[in-house]
Amino acid sequence: MRGEGAVERAEQVQVAVWRLIGQAYRTRRANGLNQSELARRLGVPRGQVCLWLRDRERMTLKAAARLADAMGFDLDVRLVRRSAPGPEQAERQ
Repeated sequence: MRGEGAVERAEQVQVAVWRLIGQAYRTRRANGLNQSELARRLGVPRGQVCLWLRDRERMTLKAAARLADAMGFDLDVRLVRRSAPGPEQAERQ
């Protein structure tokens, strides 16, 4: 099916972002930042922060960027053009 590779890659990116946010939180938690303080900084209930950190399906890119910012990080997302068309694209040309 067309686009399956893109969907799989999107899921990989989602997992990578979720893990990075989790690592950043664990680092900040070791330095005294808890979920309650993070929630206060974001202006959301602590339960919302808990959901984002626990369930990658609940953490949107917007939520990840807000969490990163509240922890003192920037979330950097890039769109990179492929140098050569993949086999699926070559067949369509």
